[in-house]
Amino acid sequence: MKNLQIETLRGLACVLLVLYHVIGADASFGLGVQEGPLRWFNDGLVYLRMPLFTFLSGLVYGLRPFDGESRTFLLGKARHLLIPMLVVGTLFALLQTVTRGASALLGPWYLIHLLPVAHYWFVESLFWVFVLVWALERLDFIKAPAGLGLVLTLACALYLTVRGPHWLGIEGAIYLLPYFFVGLSVTRFSLRTLLARASVRIVLALLAVGAMLLMGMPVPNPDRRTVSMLVAGVCLCLLLVSLGLVSRRLAWVGRYSFSIYLFHVFFTAFARLALTHLQVDELLFHILLGLALGIAGPMALEWVVRRYRWPALLLLGRSVRPSTKAVIRSDTAVTAY
Repeated sequence: MKNLQIETLRGLACVLLVLYHVIGADASFGLGVQEGPLRWFNDGLVYLRMPLFTFLSGLVYGLRPFDGESRTFLLGKARHLLIPMLVVGTLFALLQTVTRGASALLGPWYLIHLLPVAHYWFVESLFWVFVLVWALERLDFIKAPAGLGLVLTLACALYLTVRGPHWLGIEGAIYLLPYFFVGLSVTRFSLRTLLARASVRIVLALLAVGAMLLMGMPVPNPDRRTVSMLVAGVCLCLLLVSLGLVSRRLAWVGRYSFSIYLFHVFFTAFARLALTHLQVDELLFHILLGLALGIAGPMALEWVVRRYRWPALLLLGRSVRPSTKAVIRSDTAVTAY
């Protein structure tokens, strides 16, 4: 798969995520849109948003997998994922608590990050996915199709039967596992040729539509641990990869996907509060400005922060030591996702 295609899908995932938080998960978040086409559209995309982010994580990992250096791999993932989660997530919780018009942090402060904070659960949960993948790679268990197929089957069974504790993002890690291993399978076993067949695309589309119809009309915060949800999410991700979508504008956005995931909520909240203060009530204007700032703001922030070693470490999880591997990010689209 060409890197431009991967970055295009990342950019699409970023747009869907930012739009989700602009519109709001329910009446108490974002713009709090409660009914109409926007509500239906936002709820319907639950089949794709986080599954696509996770699927791409596995797909990209397959391009540059664990190379046998356990210390480098684990410390690198901890640095890139956990440090920004702790720093940016804590800053987000603090601002949520002190800002008028924002949703207050739920739960006592002494449990912060032991119980994941807002959307930063994904970063915390993804770390545990990588820890599991590291262990399986050390055992040479997922290098062959049979081994990875068995692990994927077990991951799906776990997804459907075990919630797991919310503590430390374990529940979220269980939710992410099937999508990650499906993405890994695509690159590890070169499934792109198979996915490119018209008959396979048709089957994937029919399965996704059928699963969504079985779930009925989109509703806010549906149960994500169902067979229908899993089938819809996996098939939609595979279908998007099979189409080979390329957009240079989306790819440009996708190159900043980690920063957008971390920081977009600061900028969407600013847009909403500023327009409310100015007594601007036009919903479309709120959505367009929130979406624009939610994407452009983190991109600009990364452009500035990455020039300074310690801010880049604390806010973006980048190494303070120059490394030849670091430049791979732009050339091969290999990042934490």
